[in-house]
Amino acid sequence: QKTAYEMCGRDWSSDVCSSDLNGKVGKNNVQTFRNWAEHSEWVRGAINIRRSQISSAEWAIVPHDQTKPYPKREAKRLRDFFLTPNPRNDSFRSFIEPIIEDLLVLDAGCIEKVRNLRGEIVEMWPVDGATIRVSADWDGDPGEYRYFWYPDYKERARWLNQDFVYMIGNPRTYSPVGLSNLETLKLTIEAELYGHEYNRRQVAGAAPDGVMDLGENVTRDQVREFRSFFESEIAGKGAIGFIGGSKNPKWIPFRQTSRDMQFLEWQIYLVRKIAVVFGLSPQDLGVTYDVNRASAEIQQQSSEDRGLRPLMALIQDYLTEEIVWDPTFGGQDNNLAFRFTALNLKETTAKANINKMALSGVPWKTVNEARIEDGREPLKGKQYDSLLMVTPTEIGRAHV
Repeated sequence: QKTAYEMCGRDWSSDVCSSDLNGKVGKNNVQTFRNWAEHSEWVRGAINIRRSQISSAEWAIVPHDQTKPYPKREAKRLRDFFLTPNPRNDSFRSFIEPIIEDLLVLDAGCIEKVRNLRGEIVEMWPVDGATIRVSADWDGDPGEYRYFWYPDYKERARWLNQDFVYMIGNPRTYSPVGLSNLETLKLTIEAELYGHEYNRRQVAGAAPDGVMDLGENVTRDQVREFRSFFESEIAGKGAIGFIGGSKNPKWIPFRQTSRDMQFLEWQIYLVRKIAVVFGLSPQDLGVTYDVNRASAEIQQQSSEDRGLRPLMALIQDYLTEEIVWDPTFGGQDNNLAFRFTALNLKETTAKANINKMALSGVPWKTVNEARIEDGREPLKGKQYDSLLMVTPTEIGRAHV
């Protein structure tokens, strides 16, 4: 039996899931969103930044509760499974990137679980989120189908909740599907694309769109002669034309300056809105003219805190609850979790400075507490569970 990934032989990213059909709800305007993601440079840049950050991040299968034992053999088995989830995706990066793309573009990152006759997960496949409809009437019954595949206006497959992963970053109470970032940015992206097209026409044709008034006492023949001269010598070349015969000499500009059009300011305004919705700072997208070293560090930390860390936490929670805790690997009792090990490695400077001033340099976190928060295994030894303080002569335990 072929999976939905294998059967989808062509691009079904059209509006096949745009309406409610018998209580099955899909995404609206997916073709438009995909077009924006491909042809808006700013949107494409925002998506690529987040996608590459997630796919290249370090990850591990670690204990969910560090104070309890966990099966190391099962942890290795899970890691190997994520490294090669199916015959086509031979790495975690190639597997997760298209899912992140759909999560950012459609707010629908989908994974199909393929099970053997014993009910064990043997493969995972990314599925085009545009072709998935979600049951609006599902009430939590594990025996009721929740997800439906509509690649060509017809239902071709259906899944129980346990056999399909549907990641949503912006859930809503009034809809079973999430709110895409691009849905929020609809007016902004359209304005950016229209502005880009207008500016392109201004560059391609030396003169802007409009009508040239040659003034009074000009005959039709003179108009035709000037039009022929303009089209052959000026239009599209940006050259200077010379005419004579008028009463007073004067310069007739064909183009407004960029300052007059305020195009740069308008474009930066749109870019800032795109950056806000994707949890980025403007400097992530190359808008750095008003950034100094101090503000750059703050904006970078803000970008990580508002955008990257929540996105990584969302993905690792879905992979833990839907894959790692599947009965195939022992369920939640296996005490295992998928974790991005670098998720909490860096605290913001503001938080670090507050703790430093409040505690006057006294340590407030043990070595193992720090390692557990970072998704790393704790070290063996009682000293690593105690607060350690550096003195001029040695490292000693702090009395608490």
